Parts: sequence; structure tokens; C-alpha cells
Amino acid sequence: MSLPQPLGTPELYHLRSTLGVTEPILYASIGFPPSESPSWFTLHQENVSLRLRKILSLPSRLLMAVVTVGSDMYVLGGSVSGKPTSDVNLIDCRFHTSRSLPSMKRTRSRAVAGAIDGNIYVIGGCTKNSDDWAEAFDVKTQTWRGMPGVLPRAHWEGLFVTSAVMDDKIFVLEPYTTCLVFDPKVGALVQWDDGGELKKLWQASSCVVDDMLYTIDLGRSLKHPIIVYDPKAKEKRWRPVYGVNLSRDLRPLVAYYDSKMANLGGKLLILVGSIAMPFSHCESEQVWCVKIALERRGDEIFGHVESTEVVLKSNKCPSIELSRTVTL
Repeated sequence: MSLPQPLGTPELYHLRSTLGVTEPILYASIGFPPSESPSWFTLHQENVSLRLRKILSLPSRLLMAVVTVGSDMYVLGGSVSGKPTSDVNLIDCRFHTSRSLPSMKRTRSRAVAGAIDGNIYVIGGCTKNSDDWAEAFDVKTQTWRGMPGVLPRAHWEGLFVTSAVMDDKIFVLEPYTTCLVFDPKVGALVQWDDGGELKKLWQASSCVVDDMLYTIDLGRSLKHPIIVYDPKAKEKRWRPVYGVNLSRDLRPLVAYYDSKMANLGGKLLILVGSIAMPFSHCESEQVWCVKIALERRGDEIFGHVESTEVVLKSNKCPSIELSRTVTL
């Protein structure tokens, strides 16, 4: 896997797409608190190893929401100097350029967002207001519209843990009661009927592959470190991903303090921040990358760890804000 270098013209990228030679590329927002705010990194091949390469001058903020559409990333809100912002930026990952888009109606920090049918929906991250607590951005017309009536009944301010787009809906993990689901066809954010089961083991280090939600379960409630949830299954419950062993395959997670998961072309890719500890395998602050291939056998999912390697070293503790995949 290599990062395509900017080759000069959009026509060339269109030709690559027409010929079917595009590939998924991972982008990660990583900071080094308290002195360094987050920056974007890409995962690329360096000789025979994978490495994270820092990209300068692209907007990355604390507590931002990020949505990917093709080769573009939309950066929505976040925190600037400790204050929420309504800024929206479009990053063209083909050329690593950025431009400002029309601002949201509200300032938002720690909102959730997802792209469905040509619209980007952003929810919460601000105090409740029935007119624009949720907003929708039309990618084609580049305009925002408020979504009245989207408010849930729960009494909290919409500072979410994470979210996932499955079955053309946005599922939301919030910290206090249960899980919520937003259906654009209905235009309302409501409690998910099976949210108690979903919330039980869902955490921020998660991603969606083939419309199913994968997350890390280091407590091994189901006796396996990776688990999966299918919202369309008749019996809605977490299931183990077989074949992945914590001590053998996921060694960095033993001394980890931060991790983020992404869908890289149908495979699970986990970035793990590990700290230097006496008598551990970590000699410095590191970011590891674990790549896991998935295979479905009937109703069961099996994982095969293809690689586990250090992709970034630092003398400071890296904070992995989020990771996203684009197609180039």
C-alpha cells in the first residue's frame, strides 16, 4: 500500500478511477499534548514497512467531526483556542489542499456526523435548539439547512462519544443513557430499541465494515478482543470475531492508552498509542498499526492479523484523535 503522489491534473485521477486502480488511504489526526495541537498524518509504504507521514498545512482541530466522501474529507466544527467553532473545511486528499466551505449555523464541538445520499448530517456538539441542533449540508449545492424536530427526549447537551453510519442511518453513542439513531427519511433522533445491548460494549475505537460495527473489547466479555454488531440481524447482539488472540496478535494493546479503528478496503486497521513501560515491549512512545483481514463463514466472522508494526515513534505521548479512509 502506497500513497499516490500528486501527479498534476484531476484528469489523471479521473482516468485512474475509470480504470479501477483506486485504493483506500488512511488519514489520522494525531496530537502531542499539551504542546502540540493535532496534525494530519497518512499511512504509506516506506521500503518494506508502513509509516505515518505528517502532512503540514491541513486543518485539524480538537473535538472536530470528520466525514469522508470519495477523495474528500469534510472537517466540521471542533475546538479552537478552547472555544467551539462553526468552521467547515474541505480537504482534497488528491492534492493535499484545503478550502473553506459555508459555515454551520451553530458552533459545534464534539458533534457527530455522517454522509448519506449526497448529504452530510451533523448532530449536537452544542446546546439544544429545535431549529438547528442538527443540520444537513447538501454536497452538490454547498448549502446548509436546519432540521427542526430532530431533538431526542433525553436531557443532555449532545457531547457524544462516537457514531457510526449503518443501514443509511446514523447510530450515536452518548455517555449517559442509551444509544440513539438518526434516520434522515424520518428526520428524528430517537432512542434505539436495542440500544442497551449496543451501548453495553461499544466504545470510541470502532468502525463499520460491510454495514456491521466492529469494536475492541479488551475486557473480553465474549472471550475475544474484537467483537461485531449487525444492526440488521434478527437477533441484535454483539458477536465475537474469531481467530484474533490478544497476547499473540494484539501485543501493543497490552500497554495501550489510546486506539482508533478504521475500515481500510474491507479490512480492520487499528492505530494504537502505546506508552513506554518497564519490562514491556515499548521502548518509547509509539503508534502501532495492526491490520486484520476479515472473512465471513455463515453467521460467524473470522479475523486474520496480517501485520503488526510500529508506524510512528516519539518522545511525547501521541493522542490519536481519529482515523478516516479516503479513496485515491
